[in-house]
Parts: sequence; C-alpha cells; structure tokens
Amino acid sequence: MRVLFIGDIHNHSYMFDDVERLDNKYDFDRVIFFGDYVDDWNTTNHQSLETLEKVINLKITNPEKYILLWGNHENSYTGYKCSGHQFELDDVVELKLKDNIDLFDFYTTIKCGEIEYICTHAGITNDYINKVLNGKDHWRETIEIFNKNKLKNLDMTALCNYIRGGSDECSSFLWADKREHLYYASFEEPIIKYQIVGHTPVESISLVNNIFYIDTHSTYRNGDAYGDKSYLVWDDKGFIVEV
Repeated sequence: MRVLFIGDIHNHSYMFDDVERLDNKYDFDRVIFFGDYVDDWNTTNHQSLETLEKVINLKITNPEKYILLWGNHENSYTGYKCSGHQFELDDVVELKLKDNIDLFDFYTTIKCGEIEYICTHAGITNDYINKVLNGKDHWRETIEIFNKNKLKNLDMTALCNYIRGGSDECSSFLWADKREHLYYASFEEPIIKYQIVGHTPVESISLVNNIFYIDTHSTYRNGDAYGDKSYLVWDDKGFIVEV
C-alpha cells in the first residue's frame, strides 16, 4: 500500500501538478486530501469552484484511490462561516458542496505497516471524544453516524473553542489546533494514539506525540509561503517526506 497525504490546498493549483508528479513516481494506491480546498488570501470564489471541480473529478474518476476529507472551510459554505469566507459566489460554492457531499468524508483510516492512523482535517482530541463522540468505547460508531448523515450533523463538526476564536467547550475534528493536541497530551494518554492531520500551518511536516502535522502549504497574507510545501508519503517501507 503506497499512500500520498495532501495537506490543505486552499486554491493552490500547483498542488494538483505535484500530485500527478508524485503519483507517476510512486503509483499510489491511495491519495488522501485533508480538506480546506477553498479560500485563501488573494484568491476568489471562482478559483474555489475550479479547485472543487478538480478534486471532485479526481474522486469520480477513481473513487477508491482518492479520499476527500472535509475541512472547516467547506463547513463555511454549508452554514458555519469562518474567517476567509468569500462571498462572491457563496451560493454556487454551497450548491457544489451539497450536491457532492457524499464524495467527501469526515474521517478515514489507513494502515501504515502495523499501525492504523486516523485521518481527519484537524485531529480528534480526548475532550471531543468524551463530550461529543460518546466516549472512548463509542467514538468510532458515533463519528461514522456523523459521516453517513453529514448535513444533519454539521453543527457537531463546527464546534470550536477559544484557541481558534470560538466559544465552544471543545473543538471538533475540523477545528482542533495543534496547541490543543499538545495541551491534552501533556497530562493524559490520547484515546486515539496515531493520527495524521492538516489544519494547523506548520513550517515542515512534523511528528509530535504520534500525530503527523502536514499543512505545509499555508501562506501569509502577502502570498509568501509559510511552509516548505512538502508532502507525506507512505511507501510500504516507511514514511517519506517529498517536496
């Protein structure tokens, strides 16, 4: 099993060329996109539509190979607006997402060697498991219920605490920040031990407390790169960082 993990796209069209280039090199069995396809500094909703068209077409062409995770910026166009939301074609983006919502997933799992990794846009904290997902013995079945009935459960995925500007008691797997994961890991064992997440911009792909952080394509307001634009790859022998 060879897998490519793609951090937040945010209308960066060059990432699709990178996916094709790396796929030609590795011939991936799975390519997992970690959400936040739309919105970025100095881009428009026209570009968001183009980005959505590209990922949706990939999924339709090969639904087993391409996994499209749902991000907080997708939630922004389905009723739960966040910073960076672009209003120019608001209704059109909402319609595109809702018409194709069954092509997206709130989470997925992937076996890398002997370890199963839980992949979500932002990561799942113990706090969210205990307060929303019915505890450590039931979180899998609860998140699967959410996944099968996405539009009916968007309010539970939109939870965001003060670290990212919200006011809820805990953050969902669309909003949890790296700082939250570090905080909980400082005093309790994670219920989900191995995760791969995007959402929090990082300068380079990092592994901290068994969580891979892969959002390396973020930019500053002026368009300058924040991260090193790297990608995480699993090739049956181990993890590799590709640029």
